[in-house]
Amino acid sequence: MIQENLSRYVFDNMSEMVIVFDNRGIIGYGNKAAESLLEYEYQLIGVHICELFPNEFRETDDGFYTNIQFDKNLTQEIMVYRANRTCFLVEAKFSEQKDAIENICILKDVSNVKYLEKRVKQVEQDAEDALKVKSEFVANVTHELRTPVNGILGNTRELMQRVEDEKCQRILDLMERGCNDMHALINNILDFSKLEAGKFTLEKREFDFRKTVDYVKGNHIHKITEKGLQFFVTISPEVPKVIIGDE
Repeated sequence: MIQENLSRYVFDNMSEMVIVFDNRGIIGYGNKAAESLLEYEYQLIGVHICELFPNEFRETDDGFYTNIQFDKNLTQEIMVYRANRTCFLVEAKFSEQKDAIENICILKDVSNVKYLEKRVKQVEQDAEDALKVKSEFVANVTHELRTPVNGILGNTRELMQRVEDEKCQRILDLMERGCNDMHALINNILDFSKLEAGKFTLEKREFDFRKTVDYVKGNHIHKITEKGLQFFVTISPEVPKVIIGDE
């Protein structure tokens, strides 16, 4: 009696559903979790096991027929039905007790877990689809941007061969440099796709520091003078002419 009361106390305080039924399929015990989740409200005793598992159990003259395997170490995913005939997914373990006079099943509600797994897969699929759309968009945009830039660059270089005026040559140099920078920006956009794919690598390149500063000054001098400002650049003679990109 003490052992039976102790077992009942343990079962009643489990979060999993515990149901005991005899060889006729009649339920003789259901813990609090089973009565609550299956919505039987103290009416679970006397219910046939087929009512809970109509897809796995079938009532017969001798008791019941089932394709369920009675193995306490085997977890099976099946649908269990509430009193109102709605159902949800559970992980179930069935075993025989007391020389097969009684059968016990322990059920764990996994409907929320499966729903979350499904949602995670959907989110992953949505992310893959979004990345694919973005990659296609980047490819199209960069292609469309190159066309007008190449047109401007080609005409600029043609003018550079024809124009002898030094001031015009400086303006054309800036235009050529601007087109080259535009190409660099387009390549940077493509580099983001490489970065996401894990294929992006940094490259060390030499550049002329003084020419870079002159280019920045030349691009902004008009805006500066329009505002009545003056712009002076002083570079220390200790600064080398050519610098490696990461120095």
